[in-house]
Amino acid sequence: MTIPEQQPGPDNDDQEHDGDVLAVRETVSVSERLKTTTCAWCGERIVYAGVGRPPKYCRDSHRKRASEVRTAQRRAARPVDEGGQTADPVREVVERTETVTRTTVRRGPAKVRLPEDIWEWQAALVQLQNAVREGRFTSFLDLLVRDLEATAAVAREHQNDLEKLLAGKLPAPRPPRPQGSKKKRRKHR
Repeated sequence: MTIPEQQPGPDNDDQEHDGDVLAVRETVSVSERLKTTTCAWCGERIVYAGVGRPPKYCRDSHRKRASEVRTAQRRAARPVDEGGQTADPVREVVERTETVTRTTVRRGPAKVRLPEDIWEWQAALVQLQNAVREGRFTSFLDLLVRDLEATAAVAREHQNDLEKLLAGKLPAPRPPRPQGSKKKRRKHR
């Protein structure tokens, strides 16, 4: 910066020139260098290296957050028909679905499908034996009486067939049906 000033001669005693001093030129140079600044998002101190544009944010995430806030403010300032923010309250439509499950428990004997041949009886008795061993039935006698009564009722209905079977007049019972697909059965062979 240059400041021209007028100064009288007696102050310049060290000069060897004769005559009056018309002007003195003094040059003062002042330099400023940014050393630190603060983050525009969190206010944390940022040290500036002196190269490039001075940083405004201490972290990239703070720069992104500030940009999101500025963008949101610009969008909110737009008119509502252009996507801006409205002052009306938010209205919600809620659909409520209620499901009622009703279970009816009735007293009386349940309809039990009884096994039809010896193989099904064998499988049913094995299942019953396993259930008793695992303790799934607390009253085994009640269950046994019920099953024996059902067995006796079936035996009375098919007494003629049983007599013929015992006499050897009926064909032997069929073996159990294989379970699973053909592919699985081939695999087990």
